[in-house]
Amino acid sequence: MDVIGMDIGGTNIKAGIADSKGQLFGEVSVPTPVKEGKEAIIACMKKLIEELRVLRPEMISAIGIGSAGRIDTSAGRVVYATDNLPGWMGTNLREVIEEACSLPVFIDNDVNAAAWGEGWLGAAQGSSHYVLVTLGTGVGGALVHNGQLINGPRGGAGEVGHLILYPRGTPCNCGQAGCLEQYVSGTALNRLARTVNSDWNSYDLMKQVAAADPRAIELIDRFAEELATGLISIQNIYDPERIIIGGGLMETHPLWWDRLASYAVSGTLVNMHIVPAQLGNRAGILGAARLALDHVTVS
Repeated sequence: MDVIGMDIGGTNIKAGIADSKGQLFGEVSVPTPVKEGKEAIIACMKKLIEELRVLRPEMISAIGIGSAGRIDTSAGRVVYATDNLPGWMGTNLREVIEEACSLPVFIDNDVNAAAWGEGWLGAAQGSSHYVLVTLGTGVGGALVHNGQLINGPRGGAGEVGHLILYPRGTPCNCGQAGCLEQYVSGTALNRLARTVNSDWNSYDLMKQVAAADPRAIELIDRFAEELATGLISIQNIYDPERIIIGGGLMETHPLWWDRLASYAVSGTLVNMHIVPAQLGNRAGILGAARLALDHVTVS
């Protein structure tokens, strides 16, 4: 049995075909056409699905989608989304994609999907209680308890990026101020980098960290401390067996992981188990595929 798994983020749309053992075929990744709006994003999704179906004609039984935003999983609708995906709020993805593709579609939040992926084939294997925190364009989170995702009555559980780190701090596009996302996301690092050099972005910042530039070191040290502070709060709220860190920023984690670990140790007496995600960019695709496989198997 094969399914399509799709991961919709503010930067890229990734998709692939997966079988029941988690083997992936035909992986694709394209930039999310954010500036062109909702209709362009949906058109891109449809195009990728059709391209993948050609590779395995008559074999695809369902589509699993992990999307940024708060998702009503029963209705397949985006309940809330920030401007990272403009016009996305209110979109009924299940209805739109099922109508276009004539296949059953199952949808969850993108970070929840990644958590399923890490639990199935990645860093959370063997654990029934864990948190996934993703560091990318924004900061996402997913809570797994007794092997089941905690969604909350409105799909808002696990929004760890909007824990308030600094009251009256940097305004966030969620309507709050001082959210963790405003200090430890890729977007935040881009902004921080420009405070040192107007031509820098987060990639330049990391290059300068590797080159031991003291200005870059100071910024990445602050980043590590603020991330550790947020993780300590998560640990105290939920008491997971492990906290898994994933997302695009993990590509640079050798440059700051030891600092993060040090601040986590010095900031609390609790023994925290913080580990890197193992599936990288495949976590969301595999988790979305697992979501579809589970529903198809049950039905």
